[in-house]
Amino acid sequence: MNRGVVVGAVGGLVAGVSLGAIALASPSFALFSQNGSSVAASAAGQVALPAIAQQARWGNLPNLADLVQSASPSVVQINVRSSAKVRTMSGQEGNPFEGTPFERFFGAPGQGGGQMGEMPDQRGSGSGFFIEGGYIVTNNHVVQDATKMTVVMTDGRELNATLVGTDPKTDLAVIKVDGGSLPKALSWGASNNARPGDSVFAIGAPFGLGNTVTAGIVSARGRDIRSGQYDDYIQIDAPINPGNSGGPLFDATGSVIGVNSAIYSPTGGSVGVGFSIPSDQARGIVQQIIQTGSVQRGWLGVGIGQVTPDIAASLNLSAAKGALVNSVTDGSPAAKAGLKEGDIILSFGDKQVDHIQDLTRAVADTKAGTTRDMKIVRDGRQQTVKVNIAALKDDAVKPVLASATTGAAQGDGLSLPDLGLGLSIDDGDLVVASVKINSPASDAGIRVGDKVVKVNSATPTSLDAAKKAVDEAKAAKRGAVLFQFERAGAKFFVGVPFSE
Repeated sequence: MNRGVVVGAVGGLVAGVSLGAIALASPSFALFSQNGSSVAASAAGQVALPAIAQQARWGNLPNLADLVQSASPSVVQINVRSSAKVRTMSGQEGNPFEGTPFERFFGAPGQGGGQMGEMPDQRGSGSGFFIEGGYIVTNNHVVQDATKMTVVMTDGRELNATLVGTDPKTDLAVIKVDGGSLPKALSWGASNNARPGDSVFAIGAPFGLGNTVTAGIVSARGRDIRSGQYDDYIQIDAPINPGNSGGPLFDATGSVIGVNSAIYSPTGGSVGVGFSIPSDQARGIVQQIIQTGSVQRGWLGVGIGQVTPDIAASLNLSAAKGALVNSVTDGSPAAKAGLKEGDIILSFGDKQVDHIQDLTRAVADTKAGTTRDMKIVRDGRQQTVKVNIAALKDDAVKPVLASATTGAAQGDGLSLPDLGLGLSIDDGDLVVASVKINSPASDAGIRVGDKVVKVNSATPTSLDAAKKAVDEAKAAKRGAVLFQFERAGAKFFVGVPFSE
């Protein structure tokens, strides 16, 4: 939670948060634009404002009843039960309630150092929808840690469900039910065709009330809500609430173009800003889960950061686009391809890399063993390298952490007042000794104790070398200095602009 604003899930074992609301305009509402070519006279003979000509009009709002009647039986409520954590006593103190009226609630006598008593199981609910042969798509956060799952159909039947597999990285999961006649499978649509302003509707079970339909529009595409490295959400304003998690988002044809997952809310309630996992991302992941029970992704083996305007200024780049390579994992596909720290990746295969998510998604969608061309910028020059993608393992991208330097640096220091930064030598390393409050360095997130790895493209081994690199950037009239730091074993680049 940040400044009272919640980006939350909309279902599952906790009281989740939901997706927003909209007041639809009436069919007679019209949009007008001013036509400066005509002028109207008022009844009093005075010249009035230029006449306005109708340019666009809302059409009649679509009647969704037939689509809802057809799709609703394929949308289900998922009731989930999970074990609560058991409270225990440590040491040899025994049961503190022994011999008291509370003894029967918190364990039997003689359980020294043992269980104090079980807590009631946690219960929650979410939504899901049938896609084929008893398989149901939902959110990972709905079924996570579940010990029992029950699917409630619109005809009142309750069926026990089993977990097929999950993908926490995209918050998707698949469960399965068997038993008698099942509803028809819903069809995936093409989320890439969805545009801001397109009509959408959602069906789910808010607050456990059973299937409810809400309607609105696509508000935006490609939203990154910082829930993971594969964020690519459709933002919508169709009212979605707790319990709707995992439910389908439909386009105007009744095809599923999203899986409702999260909200942005200052209160935990619906404020009209909701997020849905796009079908073009979900479809392949769901199919992998059904076929193998898990999801395999491609792995490049780099730590990357966004090219910010300050970083672009420090490198004399024309635009703040691309993924900046902060680190290269030894033995990784990136290392074998010759990628280096400081390289800027502009494209991967036929995918343009404007933001780091463009690269992470493109690599993840690439099958292991596939070779791709990557266009990069190194030392101001564009070049193309070939990389052979490997399979991502759970431990493949975990950084090796080291103890961070926490004390102030010792010895003589270097002051860089234009940056608000002080450097010093500590145990042979060049480190940040001070960061002035409200300075460019402070705004860039630099901390005391950060180890300086590079200044621009140079690797300074002394304070004089660091000062020389900063002076050269200023003499070249660059707007910022590119630093590479190391903190807690992880390397990262940051552009620090000169103060005005």
